[in-house]
Amino acid sequence: MRIIGPPSASRDTVLANLVGPDGAHPRFVSDMFGALWDAGIEYTVDPVGVVAQSFKETGGGRFAGRVKPEFCNPCGLKIRHLGLFPEASGDLPLAHQMFPNWAVGATAHVQHLRAYAGWPVDGLVVDPRYSLVAGKWCENFEDLSGQWAPAADYGASVVTIARRLQGST
Repeated sequence: MRIIGPPSASRDTVLANLVGPDGAHPRFVSDMFGALWDAGIEYTVDPVGVVAQSFKETGGGRFAGRVKPEFCNPCGLKIRHLGLFPEASGDLPLAHQMFPNWAVGATAHVQHLRAYAGWPVDGLVVDPRYSLVAGKWCENFEDLSGQWAPAADYGASVVTIARRLQGST
């Protein structure tokens, strides 16, 4: 599933498939979804993949991991300089970037995907780690395995979620 490109399903289809027994937390649907979708459209990143990746990273908006909802960080982006402060090392909460709102967090997420795909961002870059990953050349979401996250099946799991959101499974 390509990172750069138009939506691979309609907004209404994806939104409809976010609800259900294994669906998203209400926060994901009401607060995060619109910002993620709009950022994907603005930066020509498939918003279905953006939403799927955020769903994976946040547990469908439940935020059971280190990143808290108040961070407005939809994809677990780290701060620019890990290890600058002892509290910000490793996978501790303060190692993750805090954004002022979901729109900025979603924009940073999509800019980070563009950097991984080797596509530049024109204008203001809000992704704190953009220059650290720019040019990774991951054409597809599957290619993010071992890059965005260390798991060998990371990208495949994002695509599995995307296929469910597209109504393909």
